[in-house]
Amino acid sequence: MFSYMLPRKKSFVYAAAMLLAFMIAVAASSHAETCVTSGEMDAATKATLQSTARQYFSYVAQNNVSALAQNSIADISSNPSGLQGVIAEHQKNLSGASATPRNTFLLTAEGSAPIANAEFNCGVFNSPARVAFSLQGLPPGRYGLVILDISGSKIPYFFSFLLLQENGTWKLAGLFPRPRQLDGHDSQWYWQQARDFKAKGQPHNAWFYYLISRDLGFPVPFISTPKIDSFNEEVQASMPADVPEQNPVTIAGLNGKQYQVTSLFVVPDEKGGLDLVVKYANPNISDTGKAFLENKEVMKALLAKYPEYRQPYTNLVARAVAPSGQDYGSMLPVKEVQ
Repeated sequence: MFSYMLPRKKSFVYAAAMLLAFMIAVAASSHAETCVTSGEMDAATKATLQSTARQYFSYVAQNNVSALAQNSIADISSNPSGLQGVIAEHQKNLSGASATPRNTFLLTAEGSAPIANAEFNCGVFNSPARVAFSLQGLPPGRYGLVILDISGSKIPYFFSFLLLQENGTWKLAGLFPRPRQLDGHDSQWYWQQARDFKAKGQPHNAWFYYLISRDLGFPVPFISTPKIDSFNEEVQASMPADVPEQNPVTIAGLNGKQYQVTSLFVVPDEKGGLDLVVKYANPNISDTGKAFLENKEVMKALLAKYPEYRQPYTNLVARAVAPSGQDYGSMLPVKEVQ
């Protein structure tokens, strides 16, 4: 199963870049994974993979969900709603776009059962040009990964296609649209902002800007290179101890109540800028008037504990999450939360 770290309103890292999964139980098996890079690949295979990816991108740009679903593996073609959602999210940015292949890889996974953690090492090991991919729950097969540079669009993109060879045809097995700018800024800009926040003693703002930088800079979430590994080490070393990445964090409300924050993340604001979203456990949200007041208390408590959040965000969004998973959300401009 492909995974992605950040929760977000619209797959911000933009998730969830269609993490189309092969819903098959993982079983133990003997296997081997090999990778052939673009420079090592035979010309015919490389040309076929790239032309297929460009054709499938044209379906995305044209909002032609039907054509793309027809050329997808069974897990996607039998339930194209997820595909439709991803295309709808990004298609508005792709008017006039053109696609140029950036990198092409041929990945072969041997065996007779899904591989718990398929590791593909491409190029010379330990060289600066090394590239690796790690895919979870991957069924055996012959895969092509084509990373496209998208230009001429509203914003620049990485657009990557994972293709599976079935009966001589390359079928869509994964779609990964990754915008390369947010609010007019690229990955490098957010990286520098993260370092600046860290230097100013604002580790929580630094953390979220590091995550934005990562989302904008990586073409797919399962890639590794020496530069990416070095960046990830800096990010992990900068993670505050009191962010709910693994476990809920308790904050004290000004009303004397304790709130369990289960998720905290940043999303793009519709008018530009960034909004901060806080999700917290609430046993009962049936009384929406009461839930709204609780949301305001959580907002106040969050800003009281972390005043640094007042600086970079436009709005604060609190979502009360019931045990059923249903939630009730409220949004206020940060400057109005007093």
